[in-house]
Amino acid sequence: MTSFGVQSAITLEENIMKIMPSLKIVWLAAGVVSMILLAFRWFGYDSQDLRNSLLVLNVITFALSLPSSLFAAIVAVASNYYMAMSPISSSAIYLNTILLFVIGLTQWFWIARFWSGASHRLQGLELYDVK
Repeated sequence: MTSFGVQSAITLEENIMKIMPSLKIVWLAAGVVSMILLAFRWFGYDSQDLRNSLLVLNVITFALSLPSSLFAAIVAVASNYYMAMSPISSSAIYLNTILLFVIGLTQWFWIARFWSGASHRLQGLELYDVK
């Protein structure tokens, strides 16, 4: 591999690490808005527009939480099969929104610090005597 290939691989990794914080912010905005809209739905404001907005936000949080959000897809399929809960029903919207929020929160704020380059590095001990 040429030095150009090594250099381009390093810059690609640096560019990915620069994009990750902006994806985290987009996910956080979508997740918080979806939880606020879910609270409106909980307190009695129910409309087709609110349901559609929650479904769109669920798709956005699902896409931004990949690969961890695949677990939410398995839960949605299982809830449809075992509890006859359609994925666009009212109770499934509660389940999917809360589950995607928790899974995304776990991925972006707990798991991501282990595989991102932005974590704190170990500092070496200076054991020599400074005079």
